[in-house]
Amino acid sequence: MNYYYSTILIVACALLNSVSWSQQTNETMTIGTTSRNYIKYLPTGLDIQNEEVSLVVVLHGLGDVNTTMAAGGFNNIADTARIIVLYPQGAQNMFGQNSWNNGTLLSSTVDDIGFMNALVTSMITTYNVDPTRVYFTGFSMGSIMSYHVACAMNDRVAAIGCMAGTMATSDIESCVPAYATPVIHLHGTADGTVPYNANALPSLSLVPETMNFWKNVHSCDAAADSLRITDSANDNITVDRFRYDACDPAGSLELWRLNGADHVYLSKPMNDITEMIEVWLFMRRWSHAAPAMVGLTEKGEHYLSVAPNPSEGLFTIESSGNELYTITTMNGATVLSGELQPGKNALDLAGQANGLYLLNVGTTVYKLVKN
Repeated sequence: MNYYYSTILIVACALLNSVSWSQQTNETMTIGTTSRNYIKYLPTGLDIQNEEVSLVVVLHGLGDVNTTMAAGGFNNIADTARIIVLYPQGAQNMFGQNSWNNGTLLSSTVDDIGFMNALVTSMITTYNVDPTRVYFTGFSMGSIMSYHVACAMNDRVAAIGCMAGTMATSDIESCVPAYATPVIHLHGTADGTVPYNANALPSLSLVPETMNFWKNVHSCDAAADSLRITDSANDNITVDRFRYDACDPAGSLELWRLNGADHVYLSKPMNDITEMIEVWLFMRRWSHAAPAMVGLTEKGEHYLSVAPNPSEGLFTIESSGNELYTITTMNGATVLSGELQPGKNALDLAGQANGLYLLNVGTTVYKLVKN
């Protein structure tokens, strides 16, 4: 872990003069009875009413903290690529280490999938996040958790980027993704913390096993198109990119083999690549064909749908039962309230200003866009 910390600290120092931190805030949400913390970064000049953005969730490693990941470079990417970036904080496991509940022996026991789902829902309902463009990435245990999220939230995650962390063996045994999640994996061949291809840790797979799992998911050929990245840095590390052939869809599975690298995060100019940049260049190519939508929820035999959305002011809310509702502005001011009846209900916001509104029904929140 010391290799990783020193690399991130150097990167952080290099970024201090170039990154605007005015849009970075510390946030808290409650999952069940547990308070969870995360850092939120909004791209500079974000227009939450008119600008559609992507969402990237960045997960830290075992024993680490989210502030370390927030210094890793994704904020710079966010400003130009127009991304909201979240850095959740893991909870402590039985050994007092900050961890994730991802099926490994060093997992915590909190509801991390509930936390991740709540984060995604909150960003979609609060900001104009495109639900087809939600991504997860992480380093070490954050990478392991990204694989776990791709399995447990398969209907919400468009692609994942995994750095120095393989799949939990429990996920390999149980994961059956209906949506073939595109995956980029970067890993050092000399990794002494999460081994590459020998001496697997209990509850963790090796890199070849992880890649074989996703080759099967994507129906890829065993062969891969290989490319040696230009070796210009004096770091005793070379980088080979393997893009597997005949995957469905094409180009949806990549392995970046960091030859001679330990459990490290690579970043220019010290290394030949910056991992966060390569992760984003891969993930941005993908969108989820049929993500779970916030505007439709099921409660037993009850359901509620909203259409059209966006609307010029008249929204049709279809409900299978009686439901109390309120519609508020983004600042919390109530503009409309009442009771939904079974069937179609017309809610008129024509007299309100254009922008985002929140429809609150029970414990569920829906985003309404008036334009």
